[in-house]
Amino acid sequence: MSVCIESTSVPRWDAERLLTDPDGRYFTVVSFGDHAHTDAAQVVGKHSSHRVSWLKLAPDWSAATSAVLQREFAAARVGWRLIVIGTEIEVLQAYSTAIAAGAIPAEILTYVIDDAQRRVYCVHCRHAHQTNAPVGALSPCPRCDTDLFVYHHVSRRYGAYLGFMADAEEQG
Repeated sequence: MSVCIESTSVPRWDAERLLTDPDGRYFTVVSFGDHAHTDAAQVVGKHSSHRVSWLKLAPDWSAATSAVLQREFAAARVGWRLIVIGTEIEVLQAYSTAIAAGAIPAEILTYVIDDAQRRVYCVHCRHAHQTNAPVGALSPCPRCDTDLFVYHHVSRRYGAYLGFMADAEEQG
């Protein structure tokens, strides 16, 4: 299946934008894991003339991660920017959490250090799971055991790629 890069919602992670945001007055930098912490230290240094808070979080998403971010989002005011550094899974989950809390895309700056793993949202049972299957490949849903086609659409709301039954027309 050929994909038109202009119409796909698969992110094109842009590290350039991360370091050039002249409009932000204060920043929350969120990094997930040691590699991300190293990159985040550079970002914090580049924004040293602004008010910066840095949240160093564990590399796996958890309820505690969500709670910490919710508190940070509740304190956000005009001029705030969120900078998220981590794997694609962590970045998309933080992005979707921020959007659900009322942030707008222009306030969120992202830097992905690894995109080998992805979350896939099953449209049949509404469960999201982690996989290393690339876009265009199959990944079995662990909840409903459906072979899902990993589609070239990323839901910012769910922080996951769309997955649907690969052989739906044959199932009758």
